[in-house]
Amino acid sequence: MEGLQKTDYMPSTRFSIQKLAYVLICLCIVLSVLYIGSAFFVPLTFGILFAFMLKPLCDKVEHVFGNRVLAILITLLLVGFFIGGVFTFFFVRVSAVVSEADNIVQNLQDATVEVLNQCGAWFGLSARETSRYFDERFLNAVTEPFSILTSGLSASGYVIGNFFLVILYTFFFLLYRSAFRNFLIGQFRDSAQAEGEHTIKEVQHVASDYLSGMVTVMLVLGVLNSLGLWAIGIQYPLVWGFLGALLAVIPYVGTTLGGLLPLLYAIATTATFWQPAAVVILYSTVQFVEGNLITPKIVGNSVKINALAAVISLIFGAAFWGLAGLVLAIPILAMVRIIMDHIKPLKPIALLLSDDLYDHSDTFLTEYHKPEYRITSLFNKKDYILTQPWLTSTLKPANTVSQPDAEVIPDTKTEKGDSDTGGE
Repeated sequence: MEGLQKTDYMPSTRFSIQKLAYVLICLCIVLSVLYIGSAFFVPLTFGILFAFMLKPLCDKVEHVFGNRVLAILITLLLVGFFIGGVFTFFFVRVSAVVSEADNIVQNLQDATVEVLNQCGAWFGLSARETSRYFDERFLNAVTEPFSILTSGLSASGYVIGNFFLVILYTFFFLLYRSAFRNFLIGQFRDSAQAEGEHTIKEVQHVASDYLSGMVTVMLVLGVLNSLGLWAIGIQYPLVWGFLGALLAVIPYVGTTLGGLLPLLYAIATTATFWQPAAVVILYSTVQFVEGNLITPKIVGNSVKINALAAVISLIFGAAFWGLAGLVLAIPILAMVRIIMDHIKPLKPIALLLSDDLYDHSDTFLTEYHKPEYRITSLFNKKDYILTQPWLTSTLKPANTVSQPDAEVIPDTKTEKGDSDTGGE
């Protein structure tokens, strides 16, 4: 029977709505838990990300001292002093700017009213009509950036409050990194363990390259912004310059906000027209150079995420985890793309997220135009069909009940005759 099943039955795959339902239910449960438990999962995620980022530095320090615990402590102390110094500097300097926020907003309001009155006179509007229109439309727009700055300081305080928890998570992930790595590799079958180890190394390289690349980009942007603002004559050039550089960790949104704040400050504190205009030209030029030359050359080679995927991930991250989601969206998406690139049915999605999408758009109809590269193959179910239907007449149906064998009843007459003959 075993040989018959092997030769006469062949597997057939069909789409299973049950598997799809299981996956969707599990995905909804996971996302709900991550959203509800954000206070727990956000520091944990930062700890995992920092452990990936700091692993190369920790390995070098461990190679020098020969002790893993000591190497982790030295690495965390160096990074902690650096981050703490940066936060302290910006907290002190930005607090001084925020303390002058009322005067800045009043000066900005007066300057805007004066400009609008002049513009209203050109269109034949009275000063009262212009002032009423300004109060209804423009006042909230003017004060919004400073409220963003204030909320940013509150968010920074939240980050500082969880700073030690993130450091604790990072310490343990670095300490037990070999055990976690072996655990993950052990989940693969023997034939796939080499590819699994290669995937883990790629994810780690993406995280470490992203950290080093972003630090380099922020230093370059901070120097360019500060020198430009100092040449223009804006107060606190280091604060505005490096604040815009730090906000660049939030792609697209951070750079724009980093240029908007010094622009409003220049309008409120300077008496000339060319200085605010020079600030606009400065940040537009720096943003153009950063977006087309600096970031693609330094960070782009490690992240490899196209602009559309980055924007969607930022919107989702902000809606899901707020400011922390904005910071974590790009590196997490880059890691997910690496993992998808090693799973056949998900390779087309990895290409959709890649920055090579425009140049390799024909790949979907050539290399990936096969059943094993389709997403539906993840939800296929195997059935076995009979390849030789004539065998069904020789096989006993599975749902029939077998009849009991006929009972053998001995012939009493024959037995009696035999016994008489034997007696004679």
